[in-house]
Amino acid sequence: MSLSKPSIPFNTSFNIILFHPFLFFDIIFSLEYKEIKMTNKMKNHKITKLGGLNNSNYLLECENNKYVLRIPSKDNKNNFSEENFVLIFANLNKLSPPIIYHNKDNGILISKFLEDSKVNMSTFTSLEFLEKLSINLKKLHILKCEHIFNPFEHIRKNFHILKSKNFNFHEGIDLVLNKLNILEEKLSKNMTIGLCHNDLNSSNVLYHNKNVLFIDFEFSAMCDIFFDLATVSWMLDEKKRYFLIKSYFGYYSYKLMEKLENYLFVVKLWNASWSFLKSLNTNSTYDYKLGGNMIIDDLLSTL
Repeated sequence: MSLSKPSIPFNTSFNIILFHPFLFFDIIFSLEYKEIKMTNKMKNHKITKLGGLNNSNYLLECENNKYVLRIPSKDNKNNFSEENFVLIFANLNKLSPPIIYHNKDNGILISKFLEDSKVNMSTFTSLEFLEKLSINLKKLHILKCEHIFNPFEHIRKNFHILKSKNFNFHEGIDLVLNKLNILEEKLSKNMTIGLCHNDLNSSNVLYHNKNVLFIDFEFSAMCDIFFDLATVSWMLDEKKRYFLIKSYFGYYSYKLMEKLENYLFVVKLWNASWSFLKSLNTNSTYDYKLGGNMIIDDLLSTL
């Protein structure tokens, strides 16, 4: 299904309070420092800082209503204009929480907070969840946009940046990159293209009233749908990967499983390259370089 770009239904004004008087704050956003300042407009309100890797997230509470505010970090260079386009259709197809506001220039996003929707690993790997996830993932994949995500190019770009900064790589990195080149040649010959989320870890998936929803569409673009399926399969055992394939396609075959496992290699390496880049500029106590090297060790064990 081909989609032309529609008019933007979300407000793109800087001053949200002018368009949403039920919200209790003004947001003053500095593009230079990526900071926010909030000015209270109503008495009964509360703001709580939440977690986030690429963004700062806040829980906003006002007059018995709850919202999630996302402020992109200063080093977040994603295409928010393209994300805005994807959010429109995700919202229209009820694949995301209701969107209140999205700024396509700086990425500020406000969405409705859904109670008890966070997905833990037990839920994420359950058969009921995987079946419902497959249904909504197929709805996302039939959509189209203009932006293309090529994971092979992104991985090479990340490693090029790392090399330019004299990054101290894992000793087995050349073996892993050589395998990537082999997989690119093979996987590029048989692609199933759709609008993919491209970052489907459990923190970007919600489960509300037995319905699977997606959040954080910053990386969303046209890609092989197996990139999403492989990301989901990362934490699944072989039996549940079998179930995921059968739930999504309606049948199982060895070729589908082989392609899933090949793309899982790509997904893991993309995440490792992201972790290495993150290690160069982070205030977090988490050791991103160690995390990336653990993924490389895992990939080497499959060679």
